[in-house]
Amino acid sequence: MSVASYVLRRVGLLAVTLFAISLLISGILQLLPGDAAEQVLGAWAERSGQTLAMMRERLGLHRPWHEQYLGWLGGIVRGDFGKSLALDAPIGPILAHRLGYSLRLAVPALVLAVSLSLVLGVLAATRRNRVVDHVITVFTLGGVSVPAFVLGSVLILVFAGWLRWLPSSSALLDGSGPGYWTKVLALPVATLTLESLAYITRTTRSSMIEVLKTPYVRTAILKGMPRRTVLFKHALRNGLLPTVTVVAFNFGWLLGGVVVVEQVFSYPGLGSLVLFAIEQRDLPLLQACMFFVAGAYCVANLFADVLYAVLNPRIRY
Repeated sequence: MSVASYVLRRVGLLAVTLFAISLLISGILQLLPGDAAEQVLGAWAERSGQTLAMMRERLGLHRPWHEQYLGWLGGIVRGDFGKSLALDAPIGPILAHRLGYSLRLAVPALVLAVSLSLVLGVLAATRRNRVVDHVITVFTLGGVSVPAFVLGSVLILVFAGWLRWLPSSSALLDGSGPGYWTKVLALPVATLTLESLAYITRTTRSSMIEVLKTPYVRTAILKGMPRRTVLFKHALRNGLLPTVTVVAFNFGWLLGGVVVVEQVFSYPGLGSLVLFAIEQRDLPLLQACMFFVAGAYCVANLFADVLYAVLNPRIRY
């Protein structure tokens, strides 16, 4: 099977997955107590049943669930995510605006985490059970064990409180340019990098240890090939397969799952938007955010599958 055929098949599976996710999200929100009309009216919803009925009709909530779902799904296909009740504005531009901020946070953190973890993972695997391996293991296990809000608070205390090198909050003020964004994003990016670094390093180390035991690697070493060539040309290519999955998962997590980090540093990303929608009971905004974040996970896994097929052509079959 060619790469193009494999990609088309995976894209078709992605469409089916997104359809199932949309059904699940819509069904879950239908089970929640209350609805958008009660959120709009507030206390008036209990005083006037006629007003509540008129508002439900205005928002289209009087229609059967399947009609509401098909209308919402058709809007998403057209690029219309609906209107936020709390912000009284279209949801699409709000999501795009927050996505821009989330990408500024997620992309540098992911690039740093992947670059450092590949180096540390290969180094730990080639120095297995030595001092270097033990040091890297303790460092990565510490990163996994420490919660993000604790790590972020410690970084704020050290670099903003004691040293006064960086601002304690990443709340966006008037400013632009690389210098401004470096100061704003330094602490949250460092927190996310250390959180992601631990998982990717441990995965890379484990997969590289298994690959280094394979016969073809031992044969290449016995033939006298340079060790660097064996590691980076033969072993690392196959050892990256489990790491690709972890990287894809971390990218989706960095886009929408970093609510704690964004709250610690007061950063306006997608995670804080989800929390805002929950606090305000803004069901249309929450529904759109959930679908968008789930879609980001699915797209990231699609790229991981394609990269799998490039690294190991046998996967296509």
